[in-house]
Amino acid sequence: MDDFQAQLLTEQFLRLKDSIETRLQNLNSELTHHQKLETERLNLIKLQIETNRNNTADQETRIRKIDDAVISNKTSTTIIQAGQAALTLIAAAIAAWLGGKA
Repeated sequence: MDDFQAQLLTEQFLRLKDSIETRLQNLNSELTHHQKLETERLNLIKLQIETNRNNTADQETRIRKIDDAVISNKTSTTIIQAGQAALTLIAAAIAAWLGGKA
């Protein structure tokens, strides 16, 4: 093997080495990029989960407030109806007492 062939083989090996290093660097950069994307996706999913939890808690709070308002309204209505019945009974008793005196 003469000097020219040795030099040719050396250059071919150096090109092969450069090609392999370039491919490895490209793969490494793609892997880093995919890792960043996956991190962003994970953060987005976590944010969506937290938002859904907050919305659910807010809806539960609203439902409880509405339920309390309905119960309060029904209670007030029942008390008013009981008061009207008591006034009717008192009015009937007064009318009966006045009718009995005449």
